Amino acid sequence: MKFAHEFKAALIREGFPAHWVESAVPYGQLKKLIKKVTAELQGLGLDSKTLAQLVPGADRKQSTTPKDSDVAFRYDFDGDETTFHPKLTLFVQNGLAVDAKLTPETRAYLENLAWRQQGAKNEKVDELNENQILNNEYVYIFYPPSRGLLFALSEPKLRTRYESNPALRSEGDNEHTIQRIEVPLTFDSEFFHRLKNEVEVLDTLQEGEQKVLANEIVALSNDVRILTKPSKFSKTDMYRWRELFEIYLEAMVFFSTHELDHGKRDSATATKQLQWFQSEVMRRGIIDKFKLPASHKAVERFVKINVTLLRNVKFQEINQTAVTKILKKFDKRTKLGATRTFPKLIHSGSAMSQTMAKAVCAQLTQDLLKVVPQIDDYLCPICFSIAWRPVRMTCEHVFCISCAVTLQRKKQKFCPLCRGDVILKANADSIDSDLEKFMEKYFPKETREKRIAVETERGKEQFGESYKHPSEGKCSVM
Repeated sequence: MKFAHEFKAALIREGFPAHWVESAVPYGQLKKLIKKVTAELQGLGLDSKTLAQLVPGADRKQSTTPKDSDVAFRYDFDGDETTFHPKLTLFVQNGLAVDAKLTPETRAYLENLAWRQQGAKNEKVDELNENQILNNEYVYIFYPPSRGLLFALSEPKLRTRYESNPALRSEGDNEHTIQRIEVPLTFDSEFFHRLKNEVEVLDTLQEGEQKVLANEIVALSNDVRILTKPSKFSKTDMYRWRELFEIYLEAMVFFSTHELDHGKRDSATATKQLQWFQSEVMRRGIIDKFKLPASHKAVERFVKINVTLLRNVKFQEINQTAVTKILKKFDKRTKLGATRTFPKLIHSGSAMSQTMAKAVCAQLTQDLLKVVPQIDDYLCPICFSIAWRPVRMTCEHVFCISCAVTLQRKKQKFCPLCRGDVILKANADSIDSDLEKFMEKYFPKETREKRIAVETERGKEQFGESYKHPSEGKCSVM
């Protein structure tokens, strides 16, 4: 009851759109269906206490040899993700499932059910052997001697009929005969199909939201491309947007690449990181640095996309918690162990696995952040400054011309990244002129600084330490 109120309050508190709230998991209605399931089981004499007695303790799980009166039950799902139905199966060895603690009605029901199902068809050990039962995580073995319970044929007439009828026992050794008894249920199927349908509704909702965000990202990318277009004669906000995106990548709002917390972030952490991003942008005064009025509106749209995605993540988490809670409640009330098997049937594409967050973040990176190239993607791997006059080796690794010349002067043959024998084979034709033009276009400040540094170094080699680059003032060479 406590979670039901918390779930309802969270849907209201977070301010989700009305159509989102209507699509949320109907936790209260699913609880009512669980009551129907427990009532149905109780009507068959298989209440939670009875089924709990069949679940083995840790000490009995280690045993590998079934006793003469072992009994097991399995609760699983037949079919696939589209069409399925739950099934409760009892396995009895050496007789029908008759427990001294069960009510007479339960005993009679199970006995009659067993005899009806295909003439009490038995499965031999070679068809369903002891190890298959013991190693199956959905089959529970119970050893009655520790509880003082007895499973056997309750009537001598039945025992005589069982022992004398070849169809009801194994050939040769009926001590190892295992009998399967399927217990038909109705309301558990209604519960799980309802839950599966509700998850599909959530998936459909999130798919629609993902398309909306995708369209917004595409539109914003086109606008930012115009705002950051390099130009020598008109205003551009390329460097302001680059700095803003650098901060965003550093924040790692929804996914982390750090070793300690690698992977997706929960909504609480994502909220904290998004707040840090906004405060850092304000601290650096990036908004005030924008030269174009349209950039201010574009930043607002960028933040709005992230806030909407964060709201989606919160909605996913709340509903995922509701699904987990309702399955645990089902198992607590019935002891059937459905939590282990049913989640395999609800491979949710977005609402339960955060695929939406991954897809949107990937699109943000590919379509939006890539509009403004980042300097980290164009650094020389040796000096870690921009690879001005980039030398592309035959192994495709790129170094700045200064580091490439240094490697050749040291007679180093092998690429420091892949160990390929390529360094001494590089020449003037190895300079990637297209990449050089790209860098000069999108990183004019960085390429100018690197060019001056390289030319200054060469000047000092030729004219001594007193050499100064012309950009620093008057030329010192007389």
